[in-house]
Amino acid sequence: MGRNRESSFSVDLDRIEEGIAVILAPGGFQWHLPESYLPQGVTEGMTMKVTLEADQGATHARIERIRELRSGLESR
Repeated sequence: MGRNRESSFSVDLDRIEEGIAVILAPGGFQWHLPESYLPQGVTEGMTMKVTLEADQGATHARIERIRELRSGLESR
């Protein structure tokens, strides 16, 4: 199966326990996220749409930070 540039799928908010959202994702996976990550107005039992897309700018910035850290370690 090929990959798309962007992928969307649905997840269900099972419950919130002590500020942690338990989300049921496709394939039987559970995600545990801080409740603050949830969109406003989402409550237990609701279905949410998740969209994943590559962030080239953030990836490039992370690679540059790693390069700078390595350079600093090598110059010690």
